[in-house]
Amino acid sequence: MRFWALVWFLLLPALAFPRVGLHDGFTRLVFDLPKAATYTVSSEKETLTLRFQGVRQAPADEEVDSDLVASYQVVPGTSGTVVYVRLKPGAEVKTQLFDDGEAKRLVVDVVRSAPTGQASTPKAPVPAPKPTVNKKPPVVVIDPGHGGIDPGAVGYVVEKAITLDVGLRLKRLLEAQGIQVVMTRSRDMHLSADKRTDLGMRAAMTDSSKRNLFVSIHVNSAIRPAQGIEVYYFGETMSPSLLAQVIRENGGGDLGLQLTREARGVAQQAARDVVAQANLQFSRRLAQMVHDAMIGVTGAVDRGVQSAPFYVIRNARIPAILTEIGFANHPQEGPRLADPNYREKLAQAMAQAISKFLANGAFAQR
Repeated sequence: MRFWALVWFLLLPALAFPRVGLHDGFTRLVFDLPKAATYTVSSEKETLTLRFQGVRQAPADEEVDSDLVASYQVVPGTSGTVVYVRLKPGAEVKTQLFDDGEAKRLVVDVVRSAPTGQASTPKAPVPAPKPTVNKKPPVVVIDPGHGGIDPGAVGYVVEKAITLDVGLRLKRLLEAQGIQVVMTRSRDMHLSADKRTDLGMRAAMTDSSKRNLFVSIHVNSAIRPAQGIEVYYFGETMSPSLLAQVIRENGGGDLGLQLTREARGVAQQAARDVVAQANLQFSRRLAQMVHDAMIGVTGAVDRGVQSAPFYVIRNARIPAILTEIGFANHPQEGPRLADPNYREKLAQAMAQAISKFLANGAFAQR
């Protein structure tokens, strides 16, 4: 339990900094901090300034839909991060620090100043805080693999067509639940004729300041007959057969070998980074949930959940997975993938797992 508490504390800064919650009578900003971080708080006129040492965050400039807070700005520096909070007239600030010995959580409550002689307190009690959210919906990036000049696997079906169809179905289902969706492609196109650039542009959409999850959809192929569903999260692998598959998905040939080598280098670095490992644990959890849902509704052969150095998810600072939804060249599974009803089942299973993952609080909304 202490490990998951540490994972929770360390992952959330990569997803939202600060997390903003709107409540009746007060606005709450929550800053999740690593153990060694220090901070100072100062105010001048209607600007609250928080200086964090030992905290690295991406820049941000966000408006806040609150009658107490106008906006906040996150400014990274060489040794830390500064956050400027623009307060509205009549606002007053109260801070609390919660420390479990492994990580810290700074809670800043902005309340309405009380009339002279009265205490200013939030209308709601301030216990050890639970994750708070604002009104912005979560954002899921869907990446239909290949496209345009790159057909991907070819068999009874063509990979680029199947991944796009499933991706668009998944988009429709998620949007029906109020989840915002960003597509890396929404038609038969490539992002770049250069495969390295194409994969890099897809990977760039894992910007954690604007996105919450990344799901890449692919169709498998094999020289020997094989079938089934498998889901991956980023990491190292020692399996020669799996490595060959990764090289194919990373562009194939010399380019695929080079990109795989680069991705494996990132995986080795991630193994030494606590925050990266925390994110990978959430990716593993998402991968397992999506995998179980797809196996449950299709009855397909279960090829499991594994880690592998796929280039497209190498630098993700948000939970990111790559799905292989079946084998294009298998004599039974290929025709199943060609069936729109089967593809709808796959999309429904993915949507159910993703919405459950988000609802369980495994991320923080901006």
